Amino acid sequence: MERQVEITGPDATKFIQLLTPRDLSKLAVGQCKYVLIVNNEGGILNDPVLLRLKENHYWLSLADSDILLWAQGVAVNSGLNVKIIEPDVSPLQLQGPNSGKIMEALFGESINDLKYYWLRELDLDGIPLIVSRTGWSSELGYELYLRDGSKGDKLWEKIMAAGKPHGLKPGHTSSIRRIEGGMLSYHADADINTNPYELNLGRLVNLDTDINFIGKDALKKINKDGIKRKQVGVILKL
Repeated sequence: MERQVEITGPDATKFIQLLTPRDLSKLAVGQCKYVLIVNNEGGILNDPVLLRLKENHYWLSLADSDILLWAQGVAVNSGLNVKIIEPDVSPLQLQGPNSGKIMEALFGESINDLKYYWLRELDLDGIPLIVSRTGWSSELGYELYLRDGSKGDKLWEKIMAAGKPHGLKPGHTSSIRRIEGGMLSYHADADINTNPYELNLGRLVNLDTDINFIGKDALKKINKDGIKRKQVGVILKL
């Protein structure tokens, strides 16, 4: 199940940086980034996609752990002015090689200008959406965040009708797609006892900047001392 954690308020930008070791100083409004959230020991709590909707309006799009409670707990003693809630947003993923054609049928040719890991606020015949070119597969794909739960049936029927000429079928998460694409699954591939360097994700840890984030000292030590285990991919040839 995919959930959102919404962070707003005057200090939202400073707070969101506190949660992740990835440098967000160049994150633009309308842009998304894959980030890690770590605890004070450098252990991974989740690996969500971060969406910046407005100047001080962020969503963490995640699954499989309760970052809502973690973020609210951090906020209590942070001294920062933020509001953290779980918004009423229902995400739907449209993934696969024909997803672009279906999106064009729904939104017109302008949707083709939406760049990878960027988002756009759209209205589909009265259905309010945030659309991002992201997804849990290694193929072309989009995520549609429904901002009015009462219009879920209407959105579903519109997508299925637009997708019928392209063979669209409803389905669940395709684990083999994400495995082939090298995409992690929290709990299956990482957990609180795993650090970013063990997953070869040091590129998401920016230690050489003056940004402040939870776990910075621990990750500095891990980076200096080195790791004793490392996750690798395996290619099976049958």
